[in-house]
Amino acid sequence: MIVSPGATATPEDTLPPLGELPTQEYLERYALTYNATETNFLRSQEPKTPEEIYQRLRYFPNQVLLETSSFCQLQCTMCARQFNPRKWGRMDDTLAKKIIDDVMEKAPWVRMWFCYFGEPLVSKKIGLYDRIKYAKSKGLKRAAINTNGNLLDDQCLDKLLDAGLDEVYIGIDATTKETYEQKVRIGGNFDVLMRNIHRAIERATGKLQISVQFAVLDVNQHELEEFKEYWSKFPVQVYVRPKMTWINYLNDEIHTDFSKRHACSWIFDSINVNEDGRVPYCINDWEGKHVHGDLHTESIVDVWQNKVYPYLVAHAAGQWHKLPEFCQKCPDWQTKRPRHLDSIQLFAKNAEPDLLR
Repeated sequence: MIVSPGATATPEDTLPPLGELPTQEYLERYALTYNATETNFLRSQEPKTPEEIYQRLRYFPNQVLLETSSFCQLQCTMCARQFNPRKWGRMDDTLAKKIIDDVMEKAPWVRMWFCYFGEPLVSKKIGLYDRIKYAKSKGLKRAAINTNGNLLDDQCLDKLLDAGLDEVYIGIDATTKETYEQKVRIGGNFDVLMRNIHRAIERATGKLQISVQFAVLDVNQHELEEFKEYWSKFPVQVYVRPKMTWINYLNDEIHTDFSKRHACSWIFDSINVNEDGRVPYCINDWEGKHVHGDLHTESIVDVWQNKVYPYLVAHAAGQWHKLPEFCQKCPDWQTKRPRHLDSIQLFAKNAEPDLLR
């Protein structure tokens, strides 16, 4: 087994052995369920103790980001696309099904995002709805997308609901048309966006969890409080994302004290797949500076447990010199609230001795 029962856990609480399918009892204990009447995910059955959380993360992360396509119709100022860090494309159906099957076989409790670098609704005619529906038919509990919302019209919303989408995050990042169209979401239409969001609230409340997002930048931070006040009046979740550089791509000022560095929550939280099947270092590695593996020939679970794992240990142990140089210099570890640091520390405590030398 890759894990063993901890002091506060029982064998029934631990993860299944490597290569063994989770039992139905295990899935019912740990899988998340959606309560449509409260538009919220019930987390009462998730692992709670540091040992249980560690065991879950050692087996597989909480989230998978599956890049249906990397195309986008906007030129947002907070996005590294403006630097053309890699070629754009679409994930083929065979690869998408392989990844979905692998995840659903081994870890159906995850939240799966049907997007990563691109705008998912651009790909609505090339696989988005079908892939969500396919994953839900395989037992996926949480299907999500993050969208700029400009293409989220009534027809699109109906197809997403029919496919079984559970969550949608809509990036707005402004309260005024000027800031939105001229300083943040270049090429977007603020009026169309607001109409689409309010129509979605009107038609999908109770069926879909809707979150509105504000990514803080130098050019829009003066509108943050007004944004929170406005959207607090509606049945949506308000998500504020702190300033990020995406591994030093953007120049927004972030005050960094590396003497206070802790393990980066980003790399522990998710595994991400580019449309070409490559698994980048972390969610911020849009360019693919370091590739853990290729899912055309590898299993996503094996990549996490064997390729990503040594870097998780290095983060947990504070052995920054073992990380890729770009990771050593990246300030974005401070932009995601650290969670479960006591569980993360167990990666160092339980690591094989040769990984800590």
